[in-house]
Amino acid sequence: MSVRYHVTVYTGDLPLAGTTDKISLSLVGSLRSSKTFRFCCLTLFKRGGSKSMEVKTQSDLGDILLVKLFKKKRFLLEDSWYCSHITVKTLNNIYYFPCYTWLIGGDSLDVIEGTAWKQHDYNSAILKEYRKKEMQKRQDMYQWRTFAPGIPKSINCEKSSDLPRDAVMPFGRKVRTFYNIDAAIVELGLLPLKMCNEVWSTLSELHTLCKVNRDPVSEYVKKHWKEDRFFGYQYLNGLNPVLIQQCSEIPAKFPVTDEMVAPTLAKGTTLQQEVQNGNIFIVDHVLLNGIAANTKPKQQYLEAPMCLLYLNPRKELVPIAIQLKQEPGPENPIFLPTDSKYDWLLAKVWVRHADTQVHQLVSHLLNTHLFAEVFCIATLRKLPSAHPVFKLLMPHLKFTLHINTEARSLLISEGGVFDQAFSTGETAKLRILRRALANTTYSSLCLPDNVASRRVDKIPNYYYRDDALKIWHAINKFVANIIDIYYKSDASIQEDEEIHEWAKEIFTEGFLAKQSSGFPTSFSTKGDLVKYLTMVIFTCSAQHSAVNAGQFDWGSWVPNSPSTMQKPAPTEKGKVTEEDILNTLPTKSASVLVLATFHLLSRPSPSETSLGTYMEQRFIEPRAKECIEKFQKELVYIENEIKKRNEGLELKYTYLMPSVIENSVAI
Repeated sequence: MSVRYHVTVYTGDLPLAGTTDKISLSLVGSLRSSKTFRFCCLTLFKRGGSKSMEVKTQSDLGDILLVKLFKKKRFLLEDSWYCSHITVKTLNNIYYFPCYTWLIGGDSLDVIEGTAWKQHDYNSAILKEYRKKEMQKRQDMYQWRTFAPGIPKSINCEKSSDLPRDAVMPFGRKVRTFYNIDAAIVELGLLPLKMCNEVWSTLSELHTLCKVNRDPVSEYVKKHWKEDRFFGYQYLNGLNPVLIQQCSEIPAKFPVTDEMVAPTLAKGTTLQQEVQNGNIFIVDHVLLNGIAANTKPKQQYLEAPMCLLYLNPRKELVPIAIQLKQEPGPENPIFLPTDSKYDWLLAKVWVRHADTQVHQLVSHLLNTHLFAEVFCIATLRKLPSAHPVFKLLMPHLKFTLHINTEARSLLISEGGVFDQAFSTGETAKLRILRRALANTTYSSLCLPDNVASRRVDKIPNYYYRDDALKIWHAINKFVANIIDIYYKSDASIQEDEEIHEWAKEIFTEGFLAKQSSGFPTSFSTKGDLVKYLTMVIFTCSAQHSAVNAGQFDWGSWVPNSPSTMQKPAPTEKGKVTEEDILNTLPTKSASVLVLATFHLLSRPSPSETSLGTYMEQRFIEPRAKECIEKFQKELVYIENEIKKRNEGLELKYTYLMPSVIENSVAI
């Protein structure tokens, strides 16, 4: 008895997704397979469109497990095709096959039915063989390489054009244009300054830098950058709000005394009392200690300052002492707000310089971009497309390989932006990355643990912390609901070998098997897995937004985020002038290069997909779709809460609004 199947193939709504090539398919059922059927020779597969055909077989195929797609060139020129998904309808069932893959040249592709499967759930020889071939193909396509010893491994591609097509942003996104610094310099009207290696002659002259693309935050920074209150505020809600920690005792290497800070403390209190009351905080850039600064185009300078901050009775966080080097001594004075105006201002500029280096290399590059790339490669190499964790994570890993490959070439390659305009160029950048990775722990990437370890849970007006925790808990709840669908017990977690192999790959290739990192290599409970997956999604979305989206806002005023220092740090007090500060700041050409880079990196991502927006329907189970809807509603609620909070603020904090957060590290 013959059986009819109504098959519909959908072309994705991406630039150049359609094709004029010949497309054929066959159906693989649990009982038997069909012959190959070809769409009409005149059929064109248009972007965002669909094509259907009736497939008639002599007997029932059973449950439809796979659709085999075949593409054959119609003309000599390549005309690739992006298939989003396929549906197969019978009298009793509708089967959904998520694809979301490019077919190139004479490619063929097996597409598995959309039900989420774990390895031990594959109950047919057909599916087991499919899984084996899929993973072998992926592991051949996505391979690790060592970009530099001691830092996380990366994708084995020198340039983005070498990446597998599915990892490349669609051509319409114009990523290379997007990352074109020269074009950004022209757009910002800075071309006349590009070749000028002179120092700035006056602070007023700096105001002429980048008159276009100004926004309320960058204007606020330019106006208030000298203020102690604003200096402290940046450690809570600026571009790098993850370094500050409560000071439980004054370090011996930073010998601040009561007499030094008495004028800046409230009347009737002492430094030790304020330490005991939890009102003293510290930022220590020890990571930079002993790092040799860049020597190109000439000798530049780098220090590892420490800054003591005080939460005063007005609930303002203000700096009260700065030491520019780690070892105390006569030539390493402790600078105070009571010092001369320019002494104190230059000391703060040195701290901002150190913060800029740590932000760019550690908080931004390492802790979001490089770790996201590790999560992405491991997921592609170790989890089949049918695995529920693969379905959960892929939207948060989309295009990270492409953007990182471009960024490596632009930023940290030999002769890149860091070598040209940062004091941490040349060998310094890799030394800092190695140190930072050696100090990275699993708990440091888990936001609640991080906040608790820094003891900053009670600082008022810490909007980064407040908004980030809301996002973390929303992601955590969403992940827990998804995991509950596919894992019925802790035992089902323990028996899932694929998920443990995935975690081992991350530990080995990303964290270089450092036991001190505390990164899990297996999971004993559902809670363990939920926390880990929350960390992955949060790192790739919210955390990246917090340290990336405001780069132009906070960095476009050069004295607030100097990329390099042209003169050594002062070794005595009372001699600093405004001219000394100007001679220490980056040159005009370096300022222009960094400003253009910040402009590029602060743009919305070319992928333009905000957190919780899932363009690809990988989950087909109704309960999973309900979880996604609940997550999206929770994000809308958080968005409205942040908007309401911001209404009363002089300086609004927007970087963790869900509509601003990208789903993945795609810029």
